Amino acid sequence: MSTRADVVVIGAGIMGVSTAYHLARRRAGRIVVLERDDVCSGSTALASGGIRHQYANRVGIELTLAGIETFERFESEFGVDPSFRQHGYLILVTTEGQLAQAERNVSLQRSLGVEVDLLSPGEVARRFPYLHTEDLRGATWSPRDGYADPYLVTTAIAARARARGVEIHTGHEVIAIERTAGRVSGVATRDARFEAPVVVIATGAWSAAVGRLAGVDIPVAPLRRSKFITAPFPFDRIPETTPFIIDPHQGISVRREGAGLLLGIGRKEEAGSFRTDVDWSLTTPLVERVVHRVPPLADASLLRGWAGLYEMTPDQTGIIGAAPEVAGLHVIAGFSGHGFMHGLVAGQLMSEVILDGRASTVDIAPLALERFARGELSVEPLTFT
Repeated sequence: MSTRADVVVIGAGIMGVSTAYHLARRRAGRIVVLERDDVCSGSTALASGGIRHQYANRVGIELTLAGIETFERFESEFGVDPSFRQHGYLILVTTEGQLAQAERNVSLQRSLGVEVDLLSPGEVARRFPYLHTEDLRGATWSPRDGYADPYLVTTAIAARARARGVEIHTGHEVIAIERTAGRVSGVATRDARFEAPVVVIATGAWSAAVGRLAGVDIPVAPLRRSKFITAPFPFDRIPETTPFIIDPHQGISVRREGAGLLLGIGRKEEAGSFRTDVDWSLTTPLVERVVHRVPPLADASLLRGWAGLYEMTPDQTGIIGAAPEVAGLHVIAGFSGHGFMHGLVAGQLMSEVILDGRASTVDIAPLALERFARGELSVEPLTFT
């Protein structure tokens, strides 16, 4: 038997449920979301939850500018406290090349209305005395940045989408995307078929495989990123309001996670795979680098670890838009570690593309899928893998 829908969204991570929610807000008809596992069971649930304005490209900055207000008023709109902690982002600068890039970044960010400063090493030391700063050239600091809880955010959006009539079917793995006369006509799972003139691929790191079901090339590849959390650590040594600290030169990140600290590290050279087992061999370089940057953490102990997947594109920038080869097929994926922070506004933009034929909230021309075929790539350097 077949079910008719106006839009089928494949994937119930933040991109999928946000798209469905925004379509439902605009009364786009019968919206069906199909998810292989459960709501927020893929990469979204394993994310660090960071939200920042600090990008080197216009589109990344404007996506955050358009979306951060939703996080700030999230509880009033969705009825759930998202644990949004605006303790700022501190991106450390170690080399002269990074300093020159940081100066360009700050100039662009300020021109677009972002509150951001380029701090000297002395200013970093005064504001954040628990950091080792002798090898720094400075840091960029934006106080409105922060982090939220990806699971709370995504499940709250899904609940609001359901309240507006969206049907979310979990345990429904899509095994076929059907085409008729050059356009999408529906999708099939192992147990059901859904007819629809519009289909949205919102499957994160798995988007390339789902795109192949429709004969479309979506250049998204998985990259494992490992996270570790410490046992409780005294707030008088590392403040509760410490910012989300990124050390690009060492490839690590540090932020508070309740009573402990969340530490991130990855391997840029690691071959892409869908492995999400913890790479425990990373703990040795992680501890060395973290203790170098945050000396008090020499007294901390690791409690547990986990790993998730970044959904990487060749230019480390997301995809929002129609698939030019198949009418009615759309893609929202490939945000290269930035999906959670941009998911809310990306879903709104996807709904605008579907219903209006173009996005109006942000100019998303650089996010078009066809840019890869045209070779129009501008790599986002502020992606931390």
